[in-house]
Amino acid sequence: MNNPNDKLSALYNSYNTLIKPLIGEIEVRYECIPVQLLNEIRAFNDHIARYFNSSNDNNSEIQLTKANGHIERLILDCYKFLNVEFHKQLIKTFQKRTKNIDLTTISNGEFYIAYKKLIHQINKELKEAKLLETNENKVFSLNLYQNVYNSFIQLENLLNDNETHIIWSKAKFSINKLIKFLLWLAAAVASGFVSKYFF
Repeated sequence: MNNPNDKLSALYNSYNTLIKPLIGEIEVRYECIPVQLLNEIRAFNDHIARYFNSSNDNNSEIQLTKANGHIERLILDCYKFLNVEFHKQLIKTFQKRTKNIDLTTISNGEFYIAYKKLIHQINKELKEAKLLETNENKVFSLNLYQNVYNSFIQLENLLNDNETHIIWSKAKFSINKLIKFLLWLAAAVASGFVSKYFF
């Protein structure tokens, strides 16, 4: 891809087919576009403008290379923002919401196995992605961040598919707690009654 127009077309193709949908999803989940992403978009467009204003072929090539760097950074940042939000919603909030529920009772234990497997996979790939990113191995790091994102989507689907069972398990837990309290209360009243009238 030595033709500058091909490179320019590839950059905009990445922006349109990958970055725009990711930014749309970020906007839905965060209800805003993070400033870091807006700065990368601005920097990308700044280098494209310099490319068009340059009369020097060497400088044009430099501007396209820099624009490509911002596209790569944008993709990476989009996945990182989404993964952080997913971690908060699908792991922390879910664990807090279900801390008193026996998840192994849902779908004969199949839900819990799939849930734990996805959590393990996410944590493993996230660690690897961060390690590769610090070692300047952007391509593999980006692939792993994308895998983590895909695993979070699977996790979200798993939770959504089992939402009714989760709610029912939570209700069963509350009902069992209430029954235990009522039995304790009845035992306490009966004990008080017995000790008052028979001793």
